[in-house]
Amino acid sequence: MRGGRLRSLNLEAVAPLIAASMFGLVSGFNDGGNLMASFTSGRVISPRAAALLLLVCLAGPLALGTAVAQTVGTNVIDLRGQGELSYILITLAPLCVVLLSVSFGIPTSMTLALVGSMLGWVLAGGDESDIHWSGVARVLVGMPVSVLGGGALALIVYGATRRVLGNRPHASLLAVARFQFLTAAIQAFAYGANDMEKTVGLIAVGMSFPNHGQLVAFFGAAPIIGAFVSFYVGALIGGSRVAGRVGLGVLKVRPMQALSQQLASGSVVAALAVAGAPVSMTQTIDGGLVGVGAALRASSVRWGIVREMLGSWLLTLPLALILAGALHLAFRALGITP
Repeated sequence: MRGGRLRSLNLEAVAPLIAASMFGLVSGFNDGGNLMASFTSGRVISPRAAALLLLVCLAGPLALGTAVAQTVGTNVIDLRGQGELSYILITLAPLCVVLLSVSFGIPTSMTLALVGSMLGWVLAGGDESDIHWSGVARVLVGMPVSVLGGGALALIVYGATRRVLGNRPHASLLAVARFQFLTAAIQAFAYGANDMEKTVGLIAVGMSFPNHGQLVAFFGAAPIIGAFVSFYVGALIGGSRVAGRVGLGVLKVRPMQALSQQLASGSVVAALAVAGAPVSMTQTIDGGLVGVGAALRASSVRWGIVREMLGSWLLTLPLALILAGALHLAFRALGITP
């Protein structure tokens, strides 16, 4: 009897961490490939070097803090207050939406999928008062700010480099382009401080369930390392199908264009991380690519693919909301109270 109770307690403790790790793994699969494609799009950084540059992600939350993790864990809804089963289903529902998009080769937003799942679950339970709308607004405002900010900054940076370096010989341009190792590292650092912190927040909440009387430890070694490991494994084993669209589908990228986009998207995402606004590096990369294309000429950007991406992002939140709400109602219909 005691052994069965112990196994039950172990399962309750481990299951939330498994769900959070799966979220990190899919984040690596979905976002990691896009990030590495951004690194290699200028043809200066090799795929092997790109994989090594992802290690810089680990420094993001250590240097800039875990404001984004706290937004995910407590500032949209109180995830721990929903209980273990609800937490697991809220975490897994967005993965279904993201994996469906990946199966069609369409980029999507892990952020919007997760927030949509949180909202759908709580609304289906009739607990609208549990939603912190200021936190929701932080996400919904941060997303367009990241895309537009990344595009505007990339346009400015690339326009300035063209004016300054326009008449330089090719050899000197190539030497400057090698600064992509620095700008790619900035991008990886920003990803770690923002996108990766969604998993940090989920792991921190998952670890807190056995200790209900204690505060959730968002800035802890275990959540940060766990989030990085799951992301890194996911990035290494998958993501190439979606990654091929970045730098090749939106815009044919040259070295200085890649450098400008990397610097712009990394800077914007890092700034929003400090503000605790979860955003999508993939979206910001695409905004930067559009900005670089606009600095050349509008016809340089493949606007059809841009529209396709925007359409998928607009569908992500409502689809996750509907799926999470349906799961909540289904469990209640089966007599299981989440």
